[in-house]
Amino acid sequence: MKTLNTLRTRYRVLRRRGHNWLVSHPRLWHWLYVTGCLRGGPEATARGVAVGLFIGLTPTVGFQTVFMIVGCILLRGNFPVAFAVSWLSNPITMGPLYWGFHQLGKFLYEIIPFARDPIPSWMLDGPANTMVFTAVGSLLVATTFSVGGYFLSHWLHRFMLARRRARKAAREDSAT
Repeated sequence: MKTLNTLRTRYRVLRRRGHNWLVSHPRLWHWLYVTGCLRGGPEATARGVAVGLFIGLTPTVGFQTVFMIVGCILLRGNFPVAFAVSWLSNPITMGPLYWGFHQLGKFLYEIIPFARDPIPSWMLDGPANTMVFTAVGSLLVATTFSVGGYFLSHWLHRFMLARRRARKAAREDSAT
């Protein structure tokens, strides 16, 4: 029971920090509130997970928060959830992620034969090939994970709701 109390305390502290940050940026808070990006329903949460995973897994370092705000406004996703999920790519995991994206893009370029025709060979010399391979790999992984995260979030919400209902029914049965 002690770990549950510490987890609740950590959750409250993180929620308070996020709230304080949003309050210190009143224009952003107003736009997020008006567009519905602060809703907590299952659909808004799932959209926030999808936006956060997609932006977090693309090489948009330095612009991630701006892209997440725009994505949450356009898709009416939950911004705090998107912000939290985007930390999947943090300074520690960024190097291995980008290396994996590059290797995946390079592998796809070698496997798919029609990909060589539209791209001139001079375009893939030097740093340009690294950027192209990384972009292709990251877009493939980001799209896959964001769609999977969207559906996983919906499933997790239904699972937690069913569990809560079962606990409530068990309490009511034991009380009678």
